[in-house]
Amino acid sequence: MFYERYKTAITLNLECSGMDRVLKLLSENSYFNSTFHWLMFGGRNFEQATCLLSNQNINYDTSITLLFDEYKPDNITRYEVYEVTGTVKRRGGRINFEMLGIVSSLKDLPRRAAPERNLDGIELWTALTTANQHQPRPFIEKLNSVKRQKSYSATTHCYQMVKLLQRKLKFKLTVVLTNDWGFDLIGKNSSQGVVGQLQTNQVDFGTTPFGITVERLPFCDFTIEIARATFYTVFRHPKSLNNNNIFLLPFETLLWIVIGVVFGAVALIQAISIVCNHHPETESVRSCIECLVDQSLLGTVGIVCQQGLHHRIIGISSNKILILVAMLFSMLLLQFYSTFIVGYQLITPPKTINTLEKLADSNIKMAVEDLSYQHDFFDRTKNPTALKLYETKILPNKYGFVNLSLGMQLVKRGGYAFHCETSYGNSLIIETFTEREICELQQVQLYPQRPVHLPMIRGSPLRELFKVNLQLLKENGLLAYHHLRNYIPRPKCNKQSNNHAEQIYLTDVRFAFLLLCAGLAASVVILSWEFALERLQRWWRRRQQTLAPTSIPDGFVWLN
Repeated sequence: MFYERYKTAITLNLECSGMDRVLKLLSENSYFNSTFHWLMFGGRNFEQATCLLSNQNINYDTSITLLFDEYKPDNITRYEVYEVTGTVKRRGGRINFEMLGIVSSLKDLPRRAAPERNLDGIELWTALTTANQHQPRPFIEKLNSVKRQKSYSATTHCYQMVKLLQRKLKFKLTVVLTNDWGFDLIGKNSSQGVVGQLQTNQVDFGTTPFGITVERLPFCDFTIEIARATFYTVFRHPKSLNNNNIFLLPFETLLWIVIGVVFGAVALIQAISIVCNHHPETESVRSCIECLVDQSLLGTVGIVCQQGLHHRIIGISSNKILILVAMLFSMLLLQFYSTFIVGYQLITPPKTINTLEKLADSNIKMAVEDLSYQHDFFDRTKNPTALKLYETKILPNKYGFVNLSLGMQLVKRGGYAFHCETSYGNSLIIETFTEREICELQQVQLYPQRPVHLPMIRGSPLRELFKVNLQLLKENGLLAYHHLRNYIPRPKCNKQSNNHAEQIYLTDVRFAFLLLCAGLAASVVILSWEFALERLQRWWRRRQQTLAPTSIPDGFVWLN
Protein backbone atom coordinates (compact mmCIF):
# COMPACT_ATOMS: atom_id res chain seq x y z
CA MET A 1 0.00 0.00 0.00
CA PHE A 2 1.35 3.41 -0.94
CA TYR A 3 0.12 6.81 0.15
CA GLU A 4 0.96 10.18 -1.31
CA ARG A 5 3.12 11.36 1.60
CA TYR A 6 4.09 8.14 3.30
CA LYS A 7 5.98 5.06 2.15
CA THR A 8 5.12 1.57 3.23
CA ALA A 9 7.55 -0.10 5.66
CA ILE A 10 8.01 -3.88 5.49
CA THR A 11 9.78 -6.02 8.10
CA LEU A 12 11.51 -9.31 7.21
CA ASN A 13 13.25 -11.93 9.33
CA LEU A 14 16.03 -13.38 7.21
CA GLU A 15 16.38 -16.39 9.54
CA CYS A 16 13.00 -17.76 8.54
CA SER A 17 12.97 -20.86 6.38
CA GLY A 18 12.19 -20.34 2.70
CA MET A 19 13.33 -16.71 2.85
CA ASP A 20 15.52 -17.24 -0.20
CA ARG A 21 12.40 -17.96 -2.32
CA VAL A 22 10.66 -14.88 -0.91
CA LEU A 23 13.61 -12.63 -1.71
CA LYS A 24 13.84 -14.10 -5.20
CA LEU A 25 10.17 -13.28 -5.82
CA LEU A 26 10.68 -9.74 -4.51
CA SER A 27 13.70 -9.25 -6.76
CA GLU A 28 11.97 -10.53 -9.87
CA ASN A 29 9.13 -8.04 -9.34
CA SER A 30 11.55 -5.20 -8.48
CA TYR A 31 9.94 -4.57 -5.11
CA PHE A 32 13.21 -3.30 -3.68
CA ASN A 33 12.46 0.20 -4.94
CA SER A 34 11.77 3.67 -3.58
CA THR A 35 8.13 2.81 -2.82
CA PHE A 36 9.02 0.76 0.26
CA HIS A 37 11.24 0.95 3.35
CA TRP A 38 12.67 -2.42 4.36
CA LEU A 39 13.67 -3.38 7.89
CA MET A 40 15.43 -6.77 7.93
CA PHE A 41 16.65 -8.82 10.89
CA GLY A 42 19.60 -11.09 10.26
CA GLY A 43 19.93 -12.55 13.74
CA ARG A 44 23.51 -13.32 14.61
CA ASN A 45 24.55 -14.85 11.29
CA PHE A 46 26.21 -11.98 9.43
CA GLU A 47 27.73 -14.14 6.67
CA GLN A 48 24.49 -15.88 5.80
CA ALA A 49 22.46 -12.64 5.65
CA THR A 50 24.97 -10.73 3.54
CA CYS A 51 25.38 -13.63 1.10
CA LEU A 52 21.61 -13.88 0.77
CA LEU A 53 21.15 -10.15 0.07
CA SER A 54 24.13 -9.87 -2.27
CA ASN A 55 22.27 -11.87 -4.91
CA GLN A 56 19.13 -9.71 -4.83
CA ASN A 57 17.99 -6.94 -7.19
CA ILE A 58 19.06 -4.09 -4.93
CA ASN A 59 19.60 -0.79 -6.72
CA TYR A 60 20.34 2.83 -6.03
CA ASP A 61 16.82 3.72 -4.89
CA THR A 62 16.51 0.79 -2.46
CA SER A 63 16.00 1.66 1.21
CA ILE A 64 17.07 -1.31 3.38
CA THR A 65 18.10 -1.25 7.03
CA LEU A 66 19.68 -4.48 8.26
CA LEU A 67 19.95 -5.34 11.98
CA PHE A 68 22.04 -8.01 13.69
CA ASP A 69 21.82 -9.13 17.32
CA GLU A 70 25.00 -8.44 19.26
CA TYR A 71 25.79 -11.23 21.73
CA LYS A 72 26.31 -10.03 25.32
CA PRO A 73 26.67 -12.28 28.40
CA ASP A 74 24.64 -9.98 30.66
CA ASN A 75 21.51 -10.51 28.46
CA ILE A 76 21.37 -6.88 27.34
CA THR A 77 19.89 -6.68 23.82
CA ARG A 78 21.90 -4.58 21.41
CA TYR A 79 21.70 -4.29 17.62
CA GLU A 80 24.27 -3.61 14.96
CA VAL A 81 22.65 -1.38 12.33
CA TYR A 82 23.74 -1.60 8.68
CA GLU A 83 22.58 0.26 5.62
CA VAL A 84 22.34 -1.87 2.48
CA THR A 85 23.03 0.07 -0.73
CA GLY A 86 23.52 -0.73 -4.38
CA THR A 87 23.80 0.95 -7.76
CA VAL A 88 22.23 -0.89 -10.73
CA LYS A 89 22.23 -4.64 -10.26
CA ARG A 90 21.65 -5.57 -13.91
CA ARG A 91 24.68 -3.48 -14.92
CA GLY A 92 27.01 -5.28 -12.51
CA GLY A 93 26.49 -3.04 -9.52
CA ARG A 94 27.67 -4.44 -6.19
CA ILE A 95 25.79 -4.54 -2.88
CA ASN A 96 27.45 -2.61 -0.03
CA PHE A 97 26.86 -3.07 3.70
CA GLU A 98 27.79 0.01 5.71
CA MET A 99 27.60 -0.05 9.48
CA LEU A 100 25.79 2.92 10.94
CA GLY A 101 26.16 2.12 14.63
CA ILE A 102 25.07 0.00 17.58
CA VAL A 103 21.80 0.73 19.40
CA SER A 104 19.92 -0.81 22.26
CA SER A 105 16.46 0.20 21.08
CA LEU A 106 14.62 0.03 17.79
CA LYS A 107 12.83 3.31 18.41
CA ASP A 108 15.67 5.49 17.20
CA LEU A 109 17.70 3.87 14.46
CA PRO A 110 20.70 5.81 13.12
CA ARG A 111 20.71 7.20 9.61
CA ARG A 112 23.51 8.40 7.41
CA ALA A 113 23.29 12.18 7.12
CA ALA A 114 23.34 13.70 3.61
CA PRO A 115 24.81 10.72 1.79
CA GLU A 116 27.09 11.60 -1.11
CA ARG A 117 26.87 8.47 -3.20
CA ASN A 118 27.98 7.81 -6.74
CA LEU A 119 27.57 4.90 -9.13
CA ASP A 120 30.99 3.35 -8.46
CA GLY A 121 32.04 3.28 -12.10
CA ILE A 122 29.28 1.00 -13.42
CA GLU A 123 28.54 1.02 -17.13
CA LEU A 124 25.20 2.54 -18.16
CA TRP A 125 23.71 2.22 -21.63
CA THR A 126 21.98 5.04 -23.46
CA ALA A 127 20.24 5.34 -26.84
CA LEU A 128 20.21 8.33 -29.13
CA THR A 129 19.07 8.93 -32.68
CA THR A 130 20.97 10.24 -35.67
CA ALA A 131 17.62 11.33 -37.15
CA ASN A 132 18.47 9.55 -40.42
CA GLN A 133 20.98 12.29 -41.20
CA HIS A 134 24.17 11.48 -43.06
CA GLN A 135 27.27 12.50 -41.13
CA PRO A 136 30.58 12.89 -43.00
CA ARG A 137 32.44 12.43 -39.72
CA PRO A 138 31.99 10.23 -36.62
CA PHE A 139 28.76 11.09 -34.83
CA ILE A 140 30.56 11.54 -31.52
CA GLU A 141 32.43 14.48 -33.06
CA LYS A 142 29.13 16.13 -33.91
CA LEU A 143 27.93 15.64 -30.32
CA ASN A 144 31.10 17.29 -28.97
CA SER A 145 31.26 20.05 -31.57
CA VAL A 146 31.29 23.64 -30.35
CA LYS A 147 30.15 25.03 -33.70
CA ARG A 148 26.70 26.43 -34.30
CA GLN A 149 24.27 23.60 -34.93
CA LYS A 150 22.68 23.31 -38.39
CA SER A 151 20.75 20.10 -37.82
CA TYR A 152 18.69 18.50 -35.07
CA SER A 153 20.40 19.82 -31.93
CA ALA A 154 18.36 18.47 -28.99
CA THR A 155 20.49 15.30 -28.90
CA THR A 156 23.70 17.35 -28.75
CA HIS A 157 22.34 19.47 -25.91
CA CYS A 158 21.16 16.40 -23.97
CA TYR A 159 24.49 14.64 -24.54
CA GLN A 160 26.33 17.54 -22.91
CA MET A 161 24.08 17.20 -19.86
CA VAL A 162 24.78 13.46 -19.71
CA LYS A 163 28.53 14.13 -19.82
CA LEU A 164 28.19 16.45 -16.82
CA LEU A 165 26.21 13.78 -14.97
CA GLN A 166 28.82 11.18 -15.91
CA ARG A 167 31.59 13.29 -14.43
CA LYS A 168 29.70 13.91 -11.20
CA LEU A 169 28.15 10.48 -10.63
CA LYS A 170 31.17 8.51 -11.87
CA PHE A 171 29.73 6.02 -14.32
CA LYS A 172 30.84 4.74 -17.71
CA LEU A 173 28.69 5.25 -20.77
CA THR A 174 27.93 3.03 -23.74
CA VAL A 175 26.08 4.80 -26.57
CA VAL A 176 23.64 2.94 -28.82
CA LEU A 177 22.97 4.77 -32.10
CA THR A 178 19.56 4.41 -33.72
CA ASN A 179 18.33 5.78 -37.04
CA ASP A 180 15.05 7.14 -35.77
CA TRP A 181 12.84 7.85 -32.78
CA GLY A 182 10.40 5.04 -33.55
CA PHE A 183 7.26 6.66 -32.13
CA ASP A 184 5.17 4.37 -34.32
CA LEU A 185 6.54 1.41 -32.32
CA ILE A 186 5.01 2.52 -29.02
CA GLY A 187 3.30 -0.48 -27.43
CA LYS A 188 4.90 -2.97 -29.82
CA ASN A 189 7.48 -5.60 -28.92
CA SER A 190 10.25 -4.02 -30.94
CA SER A 191 13.69 -2.72 -30.02
CA GLN A 192 13.98 -0.44 -33.06
CA GLY A 193 14.62 3.25 -32.47
CA VAL A 194 15.05 5.07 -29.18
CA VAL A 195 11.48 4.17 -28.20
CA GLY A 196 12.08 0.47 -28.80
CA GLN A 197 15.32 0.51 -26.82
CA LEU A 198 13.57 2.10 -23.85
CA GLN A 199 10.38 0.06 -23.80
CA THR A 200 12.30 -3.23 -24.06
CA ASN A 201 14.78 -2.13 -21.35
CA GLN A 202 17.77 -2.56 -23.66
CA VAL A 203 19.25 0.71 -22.34
CA ASP A 204 18.97 2.65 -19.09
CA PHE A 205 17.98 6.04 -20.47
CA GLY A 206 17.72 8.00 -23.70
CA THR A 207 20.00 10.84 -24.73
CA THR A 208 17.49 12.07 -27.31
CA PRO A 209 14.93 14.04 -25.25
CA PHE A 210 11.17 13.59 -25.59
CA GLY A 211 8.19 15.77 -24.94
CA ILE A 212 5.60 14.37 -22.53
CA THR A 213 2.52 13.11 -24.34
CA VAL A 214 -0.24 10.74 -23.30
CA GLU A 215 0.91 7.84 -25.45
CA ARG A 216 4.52 8.08 -24.22
CA LEU A 217 3.82 7.98 -20.49
CA PRO A 218 3.27 4.19 -20.17
CA PHE A 219 6.62 3.07 -21.57
CA CYS A 220 9.14 5.44 -19.94
CA ASP A 221 9.77 7.78 -17.03
CA PHE A 222 10.75 11.42 -17.40
CA THR A 223 13.18 13.63 -15.49
CA ILE A 224 13.10 17.44 -15.41
CA GLU A 225 12.75 19.84 -18.31
CA ILE A 226 16.14 20.25 -19.96
CA ALA A 227 15.06 22.34 -22.96
CA ARG A 228 12.02 23.84 -24.61
CA ALA A 229 11.52 22.92 -28.23
CA THR A 230 10.58 25.80 -30.53
CA PHE A 231 8.44 24.37 -33.31
CA TYR A 232 7.28 27.10 -35.67
CA THR A 233 6.18 27.44 -39.26
CA VAL A 234 8.46 30.08 -40.84
CA PHE A 235 7.80 32.01 -44.04
CA ARG A 236 8.57 35.33 -45.67
CA HIS A 237 5.43 37.35 -45.39
CA PRO A 238 4.26 38.45 -48.86
CA LYS A 239 4.45 42.17 -49.43
CA SER A 240 0.97 42.22 -50.85
CA LEU A 241 -1.97 39.90 -50.41
CA ASN A 242 -3.40 41.11 -53.74
CA ASN A 243 -2.31 38.43 -56.16
CA ASN A 244 -3.41 40.31 -59.28
CA ASN A 245 -1.31 43.47 -59.30
CA ILE A 246 -0.13 46.26 -57.05
CA PHE A 247 -1.73 48.94 -59.24
CA LEU A 248 -5.17 48.18 -57.80
CA LEU A 249 -4.04 48.29 -54.16
CA PRO A 250 -4.52 52.02 -53.41
CA PHE A 251 -8.31 51.91 -53.85
CA GLU A 252 -10.87 49.34 -52.92
CA THR A 253 -12.99 47.59 -55.53
CA LEU A 254 -16.07 49.80 -55.02
CA LEU A 255 -14.00 52.94 -55.49
CA TRP A 256 -12.54 51.62 -58.75
CA ILE A 257 -16.06 50.93 -59.99
CA VAL A 258 -17.15 54.47 -59.12
CA ILE A 259 -14.10 55.94 -60.87
CA GLY A 260 -14.85 53.86 -63.96
CA VAL A 261 -18.48 55.02 -63.97
CA VAL A 262 -17.48 58.70 -63.59
CA PHE A 263 -14.96 58.70 -66.44
CA GLY A 264 -17.30 56.59 -68.55
CA ALA A 265 -19.90 59.33 -68.08
CA VAL A 266 -17.32 61.96 -69.09
CA ALA A 267 -16.54 60.05 -72.29
CA LEU A 268 -20.27 59.61 -73.02
CA ILE A 269 -21.01 63.32 -72.57
CA GLN A 270 -18.15 64.23 -74.89
CA ALA A 271 -19.42 61.75 -77.49
CA ILE A 272 -22.94 63.24 -77.30
CA SER A 273 -21.49 66.73 -77.66
CA ILE A 274 -19.53 65.68 -80.77
CA VAL A 275 -22.56 64.04 -82.36
CA CYS A 276 -24.77 67.06 -81.65
CA ASN A 277 -22.23 69.46 -83.18
CA HIS A 278 -21.61 67.34 -86.26
CA HIS A 279 -22.26 69.04 -89.64
CA PRO A 280 -23.03 66.43 -92.34
CA GLU A 281 -22.69 68.87 -95.21
CA THR A 282 -19.08 69.71 -94.36
CA GLU A 283 -17.86 66.62 -92.44
CA SER A 284 -17.97 62.99 -93.52
CA VAL A 285 -19.16 60.14 -91.34
CA ARG A 286 -15.64 58.77 -91.15
CA SER A 287 -14.25 62.03 -89.81
CA CYS A 288 -17.04 62.03 -87.22
CA ILE A 289 -16.06 58.54 -86.03
CA GLU A 290 -12.40 59.53 -85.85
CA CYS A 291 -13.38 62.58 -83.87
CA LEU A 292 -15.37 60.44 -81.44
CA VAL A 293 -12.42 58.17 -80.85
CA ASP A 294 -9.96 61.05 -80.65
CA GLN A 295 -11.93 63.36 -78.40
CA SER A 296 -14.14 61.13 -76.24
CA LEU A 297 -12.04 57.99 -75.74
CA LEU A 298 -8.44 59.19 -76.00
CA GLY A 299 -9.30 62.51 -74.44
CA THR A 300 -10.81 60.83 -71.38
CA VAL A 301 -7.76 58.61 -71.01
CA GLY A 302 -5.62 61.77 -71.21
CA ILE A 303 -7.65 63.33 -68.40
CA VAL A 304 -7.14 60.27 -66.22
CA CYS A 305 -3.39 60.29 -66.89
CA GLN A 306 -3.03 64.08 -66.47
CA GLN A 307 -1.85 64.52 -70.06
CA GLY A 308 -2.29 67.41 -72.52
CA LEU A 309 -5.31 67.50 -74.85
CA HIS A 310 -5.76 68.36 -78.53
CA HIS A 311 -7.05 71.88 -79.16
CA ARG A 312 -10.10 70.55 -81.01
CA ILE A 313 -11.32 68.79 -77.85
CA ILE A 314 -11.54 71.96 -75.80
CA GLY A 315 -12.88 74.13 -78.56
CA ILE A 316 -16.50 73.87 -77.32
CA SER A 317 -17.43 75.81 -74.18
CA SER A 318 -19.44 72.96 -72.66
CA ASN A 319 -16.46 70.64 -73.06
CA LYS A 320 -14.20 73.17 -71.38
CA ILE A 321 -16.22 73.02 -68.17
CA LEU A 322 -16.49 69.23 -68.30
CA ILE A 323 -12.77 68.74 -68.91
CA LEU A 324 -11.81 71.22 -66.19
CA VAL A 325 -13.96 69.48 -63.57
CA ALA A 326 -12.79 66.04 -64.70
CA MET A 327 -9.13 67.04 -64.50
CA LEU A 328 -9.60 68.44 -60.97
CA PHE A 329 -11.29 65.20 -59.98
CA SER A 330 -8.44 63.20 -61.53
CA MET A 331 -5.81 65.33 -59.83
CA LEU A 332 -7.29 64.75 -56.38
CA LEU A 333 -7.43 60.99 -56.97
CA LEU A 334 -3.88 61.00 -58.27
CA GLN A 335 -2.63 62.56 -55.01
CA PHE A 336 -3.96 59.67 -52.97
CA TYR A 337 -2.81 57.13 -55.54
CA SER A 338 0.77 58.43 -55.84
CA THR A 339 1.07 58.82 -52.05
CA PHE A 340 0.25 55.14 -51.60
CA ILE A 341 2.75 54.09 -54.28
CA VAL A 342 5.52 56.10 -52.59
CA GLY A 343 4.58 54.68 -49.20
CA TYR A 344 4.54 51.21 -50.69
CA GLN A 345 8.17 51.73 -51.66
CA LEU A 346 9.32 53.10 -48.30
CA ILE A 347 7.20 51.48 -45.59
CA THR A 348 7.23 47.80 -44.70
CA PRO A 349 3.67 46.53 -45.08
CA PRO A 350 1.93 44.99 -42.03
CA LYS A 351 2.10 41.25 -41.45
CA THR A 352 -1.47 40.08 -41.52
CA ILE A 353 -0.88 36.30 -41.78
CA ASN A 354 -0.44 35.74 -38.06
CA THR A 355 -2.54 32.62 -37.42
CA LEU A 356 -2.58 29.09 -38.71
CA GLU A 357 -6.04 29.62 -40.20
CA LYS A 358 -4.89 32.60 -42.26
CA LEU A 359 -1.88 30.62 -43.49
CA ALA A 360 -4.18 27.80 -44.56
CA ASP A 361 -6.36 30.23 -46.52
CA SER A 362 -3.41 31.96 -48.22
CA ASN A 363 -1.66 30.97 -51.44
CA ILE A 364 1.60 30.23 -49.64
CA LYS A 365 2.83 26.68 -50.18
CA MET A 366 4.07 24.63 -47.24
CA ALA A 367 6.81 22.12 -46.48
CA VAL A 368 7.71 20.23 -43.29
CA GLU A 369 11.06 19.02 -42.01
CA ASP A 370 11.38 15.32 -42.82
CA LEU A 371 11.69 13.92 -39.29
CA SER A 372 9.62 11.09 -37.87
CA TYR A 373 8.11 13.10 -35.02
CA GLN A 374 6.65 15.48 -37.61
CA HIS A 375 4.97 12.53 -39.34
CA ASP A 376 3.86 11.26 -35.95
CA PHE A 377 2.17 14.58 -35.18
CA PHE A 378 0.11 14.58 -38.38
CA ASP A 379 -0.82 10.93 -37.82
CA ARG A 380 -2.14 11.63 -34.32
CA THR A 381 -3.49 15.18 -34.46
CA LYS A 382 -7.18 15.98 -34.54
CA ASN A 383 -6.71 19.71 -35.10
CA PRO A 384 -8.88 20.55 -38.16
CA THR A 385 -6.62 23.40 -39.29
CA ALA A 386 -3.50 21.23 -39.08
CA LEU A 387 -5.26 18.47 -41.02
CA LYS A 388 -6.38 20.99 -43.63
CA LEU A 389 -2.79 22.16 -44.08
CA TYR A 390 -1.61 18.56 -44.34
CA GLU A 391 -4.20 17.57 -46.94
CA THR A 392 -4.18 20.73 -49.08
CA LYS A 393 -0.64 22.10 -48.86
CA ILE A 394 1.71 19.29 -47.78
CA LEU A 395 0.51 16.04 -49.35
CA PRO A 396 -0.03 17.44 -52.90
CA ASN A 397 3.31 19.24 -52.79
CA LYS A 398 6.42 17.53 -54.17
CA TYR A 399 8.35 19.44 -51.48
CA GLY A 400 5.97 18.29 -48.74
CA PHE A 401 8.66 16.76 -46.52
CA VAL A 402 12.22 17.98 -47.10
CA ASN A 403 15.43 18.41 -45.16
CA LEU A 404 16.32 21.59 -43.31
CA SER A 405 18.63 23.18 -45.90
CA LEU A 406 16.16 22.75 -48.77
CA GLY A 407 13.29 23.97 -46.62
CA MET A 408 15.13 27.17 -45.73
CA GLN A 409 16.04 27.71 -49.39
CA LEU A 410 12.34 27.54 -50.25
CA VAL A 411 11.58 30.10 -47.53
CA LYS A 412 14.35 32.38 -48.81
CA ARG A 413 12.97 32.13 -52.35
CA GLY A 414 9.56 33.23 -51.12
CA GLY A 415 6.08 31.84 -51.42
CA TYR A 416 6.86 28.89 -49.13
CA ALA A 417 6.32 28.20 -45.45
CA PHE A 418 8.57 25.66 -43.70
CA HIS A 419 7.76 23.93 -40.42
CA CYS A 420 10.72 22.85 -38.31
CA GLU A 421 12.31 23.25 -34.92
CA THR A 422 13.65 26.75 -35.37
CA SER A 423 16.33 26.38 -32.66
CA TYR A 424 18.79 25.13 -35.27
CA GLY A 425 16.95 26.43 -38.33
CA ASN A 426 17.80 29.92 -37.11
CA SER A 427 21.48 29.16 -37.78
CA LEU A 428 20.82 28.89 -41.51
CA ILE A 429 18.66 32.01 -41.38
CA ILE A 430 21.48 34.01 -39.81
CA GLU A 431 24.05 32.77 -42.32
CA THR A 432 22.06 32.86 -45.57
CA PHE A 433 19.31 35.48 -45.21
CA THR A 434 19.80 39.20 -45.76
CA GLU A 435 18.66 41.81 -43.26
CA ARG A 436 15.61 42.63 -45.38
CA GLU A 437 14.67 38.95 -45.67
CA ILE A 438 15.02 38.50 -41.91
CA CYS A 439 12.68 41.44 -41.35
CA GLU A 440 10.13 39.81 -43.67
CA LEU A 441 10.08 36.57 -41.67
CA GLN A 442 6.88 35.61 -39.92
CA GLN A 443 6.20 32.67 -37.62
CA VAL A 444 2.96 30.88 -36.77
CA GLN A 445 2.49 28.02 -34.35
CA LEU A 446 1.37 24.67 -35.72
CA TYR A 447 1.19 22.85 -32.38
CA PRO A 448 1.87 23.94 -28.78
CA GLN A 449 5.47 24.43 -27.77
CA ARG A 450 6.39 21.83 -25.17
CA PRO A 451 9.35 21.14 -22.89
CA VAL A 452 11.50 18.09 -23.55
CA HIS A 453 12.83 15.75 -20.87
CA LEU A 454 15.57 13.18 -20.62
CA PRO A 455 13.65 9.84 -20.78
CA MET A 456 14.48 6.79 -18.67
CA ILE A 457 13.20 3.23 -18.68
CA ARG A 458 10.00 2.60 -16.78
CA GLY A 459 10.69 2.20 -13.05
CA SER A 460 14.35 3.17 -13.36
CA PRO A 461 16.15 3.21 -9.99
CA LEU A 462 18.19 6.19 -11.19
CA ARG A 463 15.25 8.48 -11.90
CA GLU A 464 15.42 10.53 -8.70
CA LEU A 465 19.23 10.61 -8.81
CA PHE A 466 19.19 12.03 -12.33
CA LYS A 467 16.38 14.46 -11.53
CA VAL A 468 18.16 15.89 -8.49
CA ASN A 469 21.51 16.29 -10.25
CA LEU A 470 19.95 17.77 -13.38
CA GLN A 471 18.17 20.26 -11.14
CA LEU A 472 21.51 21.16 -9.56
CA LEU A 473 22.99 21.70 -13.03
CA LYS A 474 20.04 23.93 -13.81
CA GLU A 475 20.50 25.98 -10.64
CA ASN A 476 24.23 26.33 -11.33
CA GLY A 477 23.54 27.81 -14.77
CA LEU A 478 25.20 25.02 -16.75
CA LEU A 479 21.91 23.94 -18.29
CA ALA A 480 21.19 27.48 -19.48
CA TYR A 481 24.75 27.81 -20.84
CA HIS A 482 24.49 24.71 -23.04
CA HIS A 483 20.93 25.58 -24.00
CA LEU A 484 22.11 28.94 -25.32
CA ARG A 485 24.85 27.23 -27.34
CA ASN A 486 22.61 24.64 -28.96
CA TYR A 487 19.29 26.48 -29.23
CA ILE A 488 19.83 29.56 -31.39
CA PRO A 489 17.23 32.27 -30.75
CA ARG A 490 15.27 33.92 -33.52
CA PRO A 491 17.35 36.61 -35.29
CA LYS A 492 16.11 40.12 -34.67
CA CYS A 493 15.15 42.53 -37.40
CA ASN A 494 17.64 45.41 -37.58
CA LYS A 495 15.39 48.18 -38.84
CA GLN A 496 18.23 50.73 -38.91
CA SER A 497 20.12 48.72 -41.52
CA ASN A 498 16.88 47.90 -43.29
CA ASN A 499 15.90 51.52 -43.97
CA HIS A 500 15.64 51.34 -47.74
CA ALA A 501 13.01 51.31 -50.43
CA GLU A 502 11.15 48.07 -50.96
CA GLN A 503 12.14 46.38 -54.19
CA ILE A 504 9.62 45.97 -56.97
CA TYR A 505 9.83 42.60 -58.68
CA LEU A 506 8.66 41.62 -62.13
CA THR A 507 5.84 39.59 -60.61
CA ASP A 508 4.58 42.71 -58.84
CA VAL A 509 4.19 44.74 -62.04
CA ARG A 510 3.32 41.91 -64.41
CA PHE A 511 -0.11 43.48 -64.93
CA ALA A 512 1.52 46.48 -66.63
CA PHE A 513 3.38 44.19 -69.01
CA LEU A 514 0.25 42.17 -69.66
CA LEU A 515 -1.59 45.39 -70.47
CA LEU A 516 1.22 46.45 -72.82
CA CYS A 517 1.26 43.04 -74.53
CA ALA A 518 -2.51 43.13 -74.91
CA GLY A 519 -2.29 46.61 -76.50
CA LEU A 520 0.50 45.52 -78.84
CA ALA A 521 -1.45 42.44 -79.85
CA ALA A 522 -4.58 44.50 -80.46
CA SER A 523 -2.66 47.03 -82.57
CA VAL A 524 -1.10 44.23 -84.63
CA VAL A 525 -4.53 42.70 -85.21
CA ILE A 526 -5.99 46.07 -86.25
CA LEU A 527 -2.96 46.76 -88.47
CA SER A 528 -3.39 43.40 -90.15
CA TRP A 529 -7.09 44.07 -90.61
CA GLU A 530 -6.47 47.53 -92.07
CA PHE A 531 -3.76 46.18 -94.37
CA ALA A 532 -6.02 43.35 -95.59
CA LEU A 533 -8.94 45.78 -96.05
CA GLU A 534 -6.78 48.20 -98.02
CA ARG A 535 -5.52 45.41 -100.28
CA LEU A 536 -9.08 44.23 -100.80
CA GLN A 537 -10.25 47.73 -101.76
CA ARG A 538 -7.40 48.17 -104.22
CA TRP A 539 -8.14 44.80 -105.78
CA TRP A 540 -11.82 45.68 -106.08
CA ARG A 541 -11.06 48.99 -107.79
CA ARG A 542 -8.74 47.34 -110.33
CA ARG A 543 -11.34 44.71 -111.02
CA GLN A 544 -14.02 47.35 -111.62
CA GLN A 545 -11.74 49.17 -113.99
CA THR A 546 -11.02 45.95 -115.90
CA LEU A 547 -14.68 45.01 -116.29
CA ALA A 548 -15.87 48.50 -117.26
CA PRO A 549 -16.44 49.03 -121.12
CA THR A 550 -13.79 51.01 -122.93
CA SER A 551 -15.21 54.41 -124.03
CA ILE A 552 -13.61 57.18 -126.09
CA PRO A 553 -14.18 60.66 -124.84
CA ASP A 554 -15.84 63.17 -127.21
CA GLY A 555 -13.45 64.86 -129.57
CA PHE A 556 -10.87 62.00 -129.44
CA VAL A 557 -10.18 59.30 -132.05
CA TRP A 558 -7.78 56.36 -132.16
CA LEU A 559 -4.79 56.98 -134.36
CA ASN A 560 -4.38 53.31 -135.19
